[in-house]
Amino acid sequence: MDEFDELPREVIEQLLAFTTEIEGEIKVTDHLGFVKFIVEHGKQYPLLYNLISVNKTAVIEHYKETGEVPPGVKIIAKTTTEGSNVTHLEIIHGPEPPKSK
Repeated sequence: MDEFDELPREVIEQLLAFTTEIEGEIKVTDHLGFVKFIVEHGKQYPLLYNLISVNKTAVIEHYKETGEVPPGVKIIAKTTTEGSNVTHLEIIHGPEPPKSK
């Protein structure tokens, strides 16, 4: 975690609160809390974004199944009305539910 040495100690301690050490490796135990923390503090500490990556396929499948968007994620949903050439775009920010479905 050398690159993270520039983060303030209290930020590192807060991050570690979402983890536990198992067999010498640090594992995230509270995934939602971990991601929310990164989303909330990422603008101030952009280096935090290096700790996560988004599985776009899984997010889209989750949205299709539940209608929910995870925190810190934005989905652009396209809808068309039958017999119309108009495409509607809806920008959905997590964790808000979609306006219409």
